[in-house]
Amino acid sequence: MIDKEKTEQEAYERGYDIEELALRTQSGKRTLRELEEERDYLEDQNQRLRGRKQFWMIITWVTAAILLTLCGVFWYTMKKNKPGGGDEPTSPAASTAKSYRVCTDAEERIRQFNAKNGSYTASLTTVMDKEYIAFAYGSASKPEYTLLYRNEYASAEDAERREYGSWMVTAQMIDYEVPYTLASDWSLLTPEPVIMGGTKYVLFVQETDGQPKSVVVLEPGLMNVGKEQGCFDAVKNWFRLELGEDVWADISAQQTPDDGDGLDIPAGTDLRKTIMITTGHGNRYAFSASDEVMAQVREKGSGAFSFGERFSWEVADDGIHIVSPLYVREGEYYGEVTATILPVQGTLKVSNATVGAYVSYNYADPDFNGVNAPAVNYIENPVSIPNGTDERLYLPEYKKVAKNNFNFDKDHYWQDETGFRYFADDDKKITSCMGVDVSEHNGRIDWKKVRDAGIEFAFVRVGYRGPGEGTLELDKYARDNIEVALANGLKVGVYFCTQAITEAEGIAEAEFVLNIIKDYDITWPVVFDTEEWNPKNYPSLPNGPRGNNISRDQRTAVTKAFLDRIAAAGYQAMVYSSVYWSILNINRDEIAEYPFWLANYTDKVSYRYDFNIWQYTSDGKVNGITKTFDLNVLMKPWGPLPGADDTTDANGGGDANGGA
Repeated sequence: MIDKEKTEQEAYERGYDIEELALRTQSGKRTLRELEEERDYLEDQNQRLRGRKQFWMIITWVTAAILLTLCGVFWYTMKKNKPGGGDEPTSPAASTAKSYRVCTDAEERIRQFNAKNGSYTASLTTVMDKEYIAFAYGSASKPEYTLLYRNEYASAEDAERREYGSWMVTAQMIDYEVPYTLASDWSLLTPEPVIMGGTKYVLFVQETDGQPKSVVVLEPGLMNVGKEQGCFDAVKNWFRLELGEDVWADISAQQTPDDGDGLDIPAGTDLRKTIMITTGHGNRYAFSASDEVMAQVREKGSGAFSFGERFSWEVADDGIHIVSPLYVREGEYYGEVTATILPVQGTLKVSNATVGAYVSYNYADPDFNGVNAPAVNYIENPVSIPNGTDERLYLPEYKKVAKNNFNFDKDHYWQDETGFRYFADDDKKITSCMGVDVSEHNGRIDWKKVRDAGIEFAFVRVGYRGPGEGTLELDKYARDNIEVALANGLKVGVYFCTQAITEAEGIAEAEFVLNIIKDYDITWPVVFDTEEWNPKNYPSLPNGPRGNNISRDQRTAVTKAFLDRIAAAGYQAMVYSSVYWSILNINRDEIAEYPFWLANYTDKVSYRYDFNIWQYTSDGKVNGITKTFDLNVLMKPWGPLPGADDTTDANGGGDANGGA
């Protein structure tokens, strides 16, 4: 039996509550050992619970400490790197001795840079424990933006691998690649902002081996970085470079230069040794090519073109204007490409791309086979003439002909309600005078009304040479127009429309004119009118008008023969021609001593060379002439104007403020 008193005493000594013990033992029915085992189990479970609470409390405190530490580091870093704020920058000496610096004399260079009082202010700063040089644009304390360039690297090799800059507005940073390091001229790292389309941009043109590859465009207002690798290649992709034999294989043998497909190459031309430039507008230019060049084109296509030697770019209101010659190898220049690059919402768009081909002066000769030889030397400042709506031809300049220096601003040039145009000097005095040129096609003319309308001079057609048989023909109103115009006080010159194909014919045309005008007081020039006659107007001539079918050199010789004969007779000789014809179809260097009458139906003249009279429209209207006619303005005299009154300005001038 269980000794109840002994059990209770042991229980008391062991720390049990007697009443609890009594209940749990169910009136002494459980042994003390059983009670001890159950107590030990309960104590073990309590110990486990207390251990778990301590573990999670430690984890909570450690996590909180880490978060507080990170917040402190982040706050300190942002304070140090905020433009215009924070503590003093970390000095180079404070960093690890193992670091490599691109600019070892950064503090001195910063002092020199800031002494120039430029738009940027330089300073040292630290980002992620690495030294940077910061260039703040505008106010140093509150800049519009800051350009950051890393100065500190682990090694020189690391610096070479990581050439980049950072773009910062407040605390936000964007990385951008730049083609320069801090060892470069710092002006390259701090380009002045430019305005395009009313928006401010910071531009870097990137180059590789001297050739432009892309433009980096930073836009402060939007935090945009336009980094369009290959944007210059996009300009090259605007045209195709192909082998002539591949292009020609798909062209009919009946191909002609005038069928409107953009080809100026006669059918049957051997293109096995040529390359073809095909522009975005569909025009094609053929160039002779060596085996080496053809191999490169066969391998790379349009990528065979080098793009960048003598490359130039200029910022304008509408974008970045670029110009670059095209060549496969040096010493073989094919032309130039021009285009506009404009930033648009962080990207770069290419527009207005045009290819102009370098061509020889015999490009327009009838026997030209349509294949150009590449220019041996790059053509400096080439003369540009149109060859279709959007294409250009580029040629070397004339050496002897003076340049056009007319001022077309509103203070020196204007047009009134009658359609008359005027030029004035810096004192507002009109230096030009108005005139007409007429032929039998204008019918009978009331010269008194013409004079009263403000016309001061007239050129009367004496005659022309027939485009087929080449007979000399008198204009049926020539004598009447000369006599009546002179009688009404106009200054009168004459012109002859040529179709001469030999020098002898040119002299014969001059003699024809001299025989007509010998009876009149002609004091203004006798003009040789050389221009293309439209073949469509002469369907009975299978080869077109005879004067169209001679070479540039032959036409120049014919022109000079006429002019020399007129000058020898004591008259002032002059040449009339258009922009295109005067460059590709005659050589003005050979007749540079003679004044020039330009036909150019535009608002302003872009013709590079000097001229004396400008024929600016064929749709003139004035009292006294029932049909439309050519209006002309004398812009520059060829010397003291013959026939001028002693009491008036030689050009019939007046007050620019008072009009005509």
